[in-house]
Amino acid sequence: MPPGLSPDPPRSLAMIQRRPTVSRLLALALALVAVGSLQAPLSAQRSDQVLRNALVQGVTMGIPGISVAIGAGDSVVWAGTAGFNDVLRHTPLTTNDRFGVGSITKTFVARVILQLVQEGALDLDRTPADYLDIPIVDRIPNTGTATLRQLLNHQSGIPTWEFQEDWIRKGRGAEMELGHVWGKTETLEYCTADLLPPTNAPGERYSYSNTNYTLLGLVIEAVTGNDAAAEIRRRILEPLGLENTFLSSFEDVPGGYVHHYHYATPQFEAVAGVHRGFSWIRPYLVESTAGNLSPEWTAGGIVSSASDLVRWARAIRDGELLGPAMQEEVFTYYPPTSGPNPRSQYMQGISRTVDFFQGTPAFGHSGGTLGFTAYMYWLEGTDVIVVMLTNVGGMHSALSPSPVSLFFRQVWLPAVMRYLDR
Repeated sequence: MPPGLSPDPPRSLAMIQRRPTVSRLLALALALVAVGSLQAPLSAQRSDQVLRNALVQGVTMGIPGISVAIGAGDSVVWAGTAGFNDVLRHTPLTTNDRFGVGSITKTFVARVILQLVQEGALDLDRTPADYLDIPIVDRIPNTGTATLRQLLNHQSGIPTWEFQEDWIRKGRGAEMELGHVWGKTETLEYCTADLLPPTNAPGERYSYSNTNYTLLGLVIEAVTGNDAAAEIRRRILEPLGLENTFLSSFEDVPGGYVHHYHYATPQFEAVAGVHRGFSWIRPYLVESTAGNLSPEWTAGGIVSSASDLVRWARAIRDGELLGPAMQEEVFTYYPPTSGPNPRSQYMQGISRTVDFFQGTPAFGHSGGTLGFTAYMYWLEGTDVIVVMLTNVGGMHSALSPSPVSLFFRQVWLPAVMRYLDR
């Protein structure tokens, strides 16, 4: 669209019938693509059909719903959706719908921590035990020896509650207490020293752990005296105008977020179990909407829209809301003593993938939780930002790669690059 023209509103389209023919399935998949018009001065003649076709392919691969946004320069240049907000009621998605973003939450938490360091309230070389007078924290391995920096870059050796066998069933599976909002320290009961040993000595190697960011959320609250959700909102969401981003279960989410689904493979049934309140949609897929994201909290509980995350990625990349020293800290890689990973480096709340797309590196974060899978990346040396959100999760399913990952890597990224002539 040429500069100065107002974009058309996104178009939400047709509803699927209950017994479609094969030929009708393709037509209906095309109809379920909702597209936001261009927001920046890309060529008016450029066709977005390659993007529309790619979204159709995602739905035909079985992904319930997909929301995407592409950033270039200072704008969202294309946004669209495919599939359903609610599969059973055939409710189409819109580009403003909110999805769980899983561990992309960590990028927000890391920013607040570094702001507090900048303000002199925190020291990255001190430990969580230095700031937290909470008895259960003392029962978790390495909390008195790992530094805040090592929590940020997952070299703390603190074990994660996320894969403790009892927690999996109570947090995402058959033993969930539907409607229960987990307390902020409740997940920590599943990673105490009597249950899990440290994964490594601090700084020895990279070992991803949700516990790191649960503890960082508690540190934010301890030094500010405010809820972590309030600090994220005051320091990040309001200054950047991120109106569709919320820390679910810990602040009101006006209008809520999309229905969500999970791959209930035989492995998921064995490890987590399917809650009796989760209805089967088709073989190996259940609706998980009855569950909530409260156990994830500052490790993975944010919900957002694709366009909001494009704006957020640009802020991280360009150093907004931080001074030069802390912005340098974000992108400083501290190799573990066991040696660096040749394929990726996790820095302070952000990851660099060496071969993200056809040899081009990218910075960003992905996220996966009950009912959701999300990607937020920008390609190094370019102004291209790619965000994709889906309302299906694959945690504990043993799908590697999952259908969502296959679609993102093999279909969506190539389509974006063709559209942008990159």
